[in-house]
Amino acid sequence: MSDGSPAGVLVVGIGNPDRGDDGAGPAVVDRLRSRLPEGVRVLECSGDVLDLIDQWTGFATTLIVDATAPGGRAGRIRRLDLVSQPLSADFSRNSTHAFGLAETVELARTLDRLPGQLIAYLIEGERFAIGAPLSPAVAAAVDRAAERILAELSRMSAAAQPRGDDGYA
Repeated sequence: MSDGSPAGVLVVGIGNPDRGDDGAGPAVVDRLRSRLPEGVRVLECSGDVLDLIDQWTGFATTLIVDATAPGGRAGRIRRLDLVSQPLSADFSRNSTHAFGLAETVELARTLDRLPGQLIAYLIEGERFAIGAPLSPAVAAAVDRAAERILAELSRMSAAAQPRGDDGYA
C-alpha cells in the first residue's frame, strides 16, 4: 500500500539535438535508455522547460542533464544539487534557453514544487549552430555524464535497500 509519498527517479535530458551541443541532454538520455534500473523513467525536453515542474511531480528524485553556454572549457561536467543550492545569477547568463532551467527551478522553489532531490548534470558546450553535430569535447562528455549518472543511480539504489538489525542488507 502506498503512503502517497513520491517514489521513483526521473532522468530528464534538456535540449535541442538539432542545435549542436545543445543536444547534450537528449544524447545522454539516449545513452541511458537501455541501461537504467527498474523504476527510473526518462524524458527528453526540447520545448518549454517550465513543463518540468509538472513532469517531476510524484518523483522523489529528478536528475537533469543540460548544456550550458561557453564559459570555460567545452565538455566540462558540473554536478549541482539544486535543492540545497540555488543556481547563481551567472547560470542564467550561461544558459542556452531564454526561460531556462535556472528560472524554472527558482519558480518551483517559490511554489514549493521541487522534488525531494533535484540534481543537475551540466555539460559546457561550445557549438550551438542549427544543424551542427555535437562538438568532439561534448560528445566525449556525453559518455562520461551517462556513466556518472549510472553510478549515482546505483548508489541511490544501494542506499535505499532495507538493512537488517546488524546493518547489512
